[in-house]
Amino acid sequence: MAVTLSVSSTELNDDRLQALTADLCRIINNEFNIEAVLAEGPAQKGAKGEPITLGIIILTFLSSGSAIALLNILKSYFDREPSINMKIKREDGTEIAIAAKNMSPEQIKEIIGTLE
Repeated sequence: MAVTLSVSSTELNDDRLQALTADLCRIINNEFNIEAVLAEGPAQKGAKGEPITLGIIILTFLSSGSAIALLNILKSYFDREPSINMKIKREDGTEIAIAAKNMSPEQIKEIIGTLE
């Protein structure tokens, strides 16, 4: 199953937000049974480097237990940077908004149920 993870913040500038997103993508790839890639944006004429869509990671879950592992790593990012917000969008259009304030154990169970 592939989902889109969007990371945003009203307090971080674009460079800091993209650095945080790239770090999250790297950790997900290295630590979990999830394939994560930064989403590419449309190529712009005259631009240098790869076109990147700010704060977007495409995730492909390779095992059923991956959702729990993902939420645990997201929780650690909320602990470090409580101003960030994340949205997870499934292929069927179901969208889950996650913020530091809704990472209680009960809400985590609800999120996992929605992802599964």
